Amino acid sequence: MIARVEDLPTLPRTVLRITEMVNDPRASARDLSRIITDDQVLTARLLKLVNSSFYGFPQRVATVTGAIVLIGFDAVRNLLLTTSVFDLFPSRTSRDRRHQESLWDHSLACAIGAKAVGEVLRHEKLEELFVAGLLHDIGKIVAMAQLPDEFERITVRAREGRMMISEAETEILGCTHAEIGRLLLNRWKLPVKLMNTIAFHHAPLAAGGFALETSIVHLADILARALQLGSGGDDRVPPLDTSAWELLRLKTSSLEPIMSTMLDEFEDISAFLR
Repeated sequence: MIARVEDLPTLPRTVLRITEMVNDPRASARDLSRIITDDQVLTARLLKLVNSSFYGFPQRVATVTGAIVLIGFDAVRNLLLTTSVFDLFPSRTSRDRRHQESLWDHSLACAIGAKAVGEVLRHEKLEELFVAGLLHDIGKIVAMAQLPDEFERITVRAREGRMMISEAETEILGCTHAEIGRLLLNRWKLPVKLMNTIAFHHAPLAAGGFALETSIVHLADILARALQLGSGGDDRVPPLDTSAWELLRLKTSSLEPIMSTMLDEFEDISAFLR
């Protein structure tokens, strides 16, 4: 099973080059812009996102260099990674496509929720939270694509047994989507913080030094399920980890405006990522 899962897609070459350049302290905004503008699709997606309600800049951003200067290297890498992931797992059947679209909708709602929670907490890296939310269930997409028979059994078991999908995964695969997601991100050589956030989003304090970011994604996942935006593969709402809630230090009164933001931004942002 592990051998089959390791036959995973790689990131597009342009995104890999962008990641390498973001990690190069000698690289300039012009150097990064030159790589992005060689790819018309990535250029269009970046400019669409930068000019969307995600940022809400008062004036239109017309150039890639301008976008890089405004939002920074890391944010550009994160946004282009986000838009590229959608293309890596083509659906084999119409049923798979429906399941996948529903999972992506749930993941997008979680991403918007993570960003909304981060705004309330005044977190400095909102794009980082957005990407972590979007990729938190990437292991489910991998299982659907690489282990279709097992994934079908998992969803049936979760539905008939009225259990969380992670419980059904452990029963049938011996591991969860969170662990598979970490395997994929490790293959993609993405940051350790992102890997840990995804690996422990059901047990945030196990993420150690990244427990705060993981707790944010954990809460956003629960809110996305409560709002029924897409589907995480089952119809259950995970229990809120009390230690994660204490770490966030949020007031209960802040949840309603966060959920309202998620509903307002979901349709708008989804149009830019489809």
